[in-house]
This record gives sequence, C-alpha cells and structure tokens, in this order.
Amino acid sequence: MSELSKLRLTVFPTGLDSFFVDSNAEIKTANYTVVVNDDSGKTFASVLDGIVYTLPSIATGETVTFVNMADDGQAALNISPAAIDGITYAGSSTDDKDLINTKATAKKGDSVTLASLDGVVSWQVVAARGIWAKEAP
Repeated sequence: MSELSKLRLTVFPTGLDSFFVDSNAEIKTANYTVVVNDDSGKTFASVLDGIVYTLPSIATGETVTFVNMADDGQAALNISPAAIDGITYAGSSTDDKDLINTKATAKKGDSVTLASLDGVVSWQVVAARGIWAKEAP
C-alpha cells in the first residue's frame, strides 16, 4: 500500500473515514520549494516535524494546499513566502513571514489552501482547518 493510500484511509476522531488528499497529492519528506505553474492545484502532505514549504513569488491564478498528516502534536509545518511577498491570514499580512501549524497545536489533518488572487501583494488563505499562526513581525 502506498503512503498516499495510507493517508486516504486515515480515520479521524471526528468520525471521518477518510481525508481529502487528492490524486495530485505529494508526500514531502524534506523542505520543498513550490514551483509556479507546475505545482498549482497540488496538495502537499507531510508527516515529519519541521518541514518548510517555500512559496514562489506570486503569479496570478496559483493555488496550493498543505496538509500536516503527522499524529497530533508531533510535527510543525511552516509555509514561507518569498521575501517580497506575504501570506494574508486572519485579516493581515506581513512580508516575508511564515504561516505555521505549530507542533503544540497541530492535529492530524490540519490543512491550509493558499491562492494568489491579486497577483502582486500576498498569498491569500482561502481555506484552513486547524490552528495556524503567523510568524511574529
């Protein structure tokens, strides 16, 4: 059974029998830099602590989803924008600051979907599950 299949068969305490990891999902076991156009629409999943996904400079029309599939409280997941870009979440954005699913608050299946809606200012959080924090300015 592939690792991706195992993720699909995960049973969550909420009673869900499976997760939304789709056919474009990729499991990452090391830090990864998202590639404009090639990675748009993909879902990236990780089960390891400290994985950092680095976003490319914003290009209009890009979307990407990140999922923390580690057991509860076992792994932090960081999403880092390009130095001149930000991630808008909870009403504000700061350039070059990460969005973090902290180890202390992480639950298996926490996820965030980002989209480059405006093309030049910041990545927008368009869907989130779990607790996500912004890196301090």
